[in-house]
Amino acid sequence: MEKIYWGSYTTYELEELIEKDPVVLIPVGAYEQHGPHLALNTDKVIAEKICEELVRRAEIPCASLPAVWCGISEHHMKFSGSLTLKHETMSAFLFDILDSLARSGVRKVLAVNSHGGNMVAVNEALTKASYQYGGTFALLTYWNLIGDEIRENRRSEFGGISHACEMETALQMYLQPDNVRMDRLPPANNVKGGSFWSPAMFASNKISMYIPYDQLSELGHIGDPQKATPEFGETVFEAVIKKALKLVEVIQKGELLNENY
Repeated sequence: MEKIYWGSYTTYELEELIEKDPVVLIPVGAYEQHGPHLALNTDKVIAEKICEELVRRAEIPCASLPAVWCGISEHHMKFSGSLTLKHETMSAFLFDILDSLARSGVRKVLAVNSHGGNMVAVNEALTKASYQYGGTFALLTYWNLIGDEIRENRRSEFGGISHACEMETALQMYLQPDNVRMDRLPPANNVKGGSFWSPAMFASNKISMYIPYDQLSELGHIGDPQKATPEFGETVFEAVIKKALKLVEVIQKGELLNENY
């Protein structure tokens, strides 16, 4: 099997890889509460597993950095054990990694994000790298690829997929079942929100805003984890991998602006 992680190469092996114009993946997760039934590393596990599988299956030059395991989780800090970075800390850390990659000649990077709170800071670092070096420094938040598959396969109603929900619980059942406390699956907490903003994943929000999670959920989850199954987790994961493989191929070939849809 080909090497998956950047750190498994020697410096001279990386010189050879970089000459092939690879896509370098950066899994970006979080260490934050996921209700009474999921481990704090849920988001980190999801991003990491996606990147590992992409490197395994990719037919283009590709490697993954280790996961950025801590994210921006200020909205979860009322719940025990959650860890957070400041926006400026995360953005600066990621930019320094991107700067290091670019100075070695890498010009194609895809950050694979699994936590909504990270998006602004991660995109800021990627944009700064693009300004400075050119190339393609892109952000993929994984669930943006799979709206159709979710609509076709979910068992919960609107509001049932948000945080520690049907989808995240199903992914953990499939990817890392020991992260799921099956005897502590909480009841549905389907917070649907209103016409301008909803915490539900796949909602068509008109505004963005910050709200602490303890104002949305007594137990820390939003959605319906009791509807989760490992089969749904596998369906979601495979849909992400299929579409993300196409994305990394398009990035590596420089066809983002002229892909034939």
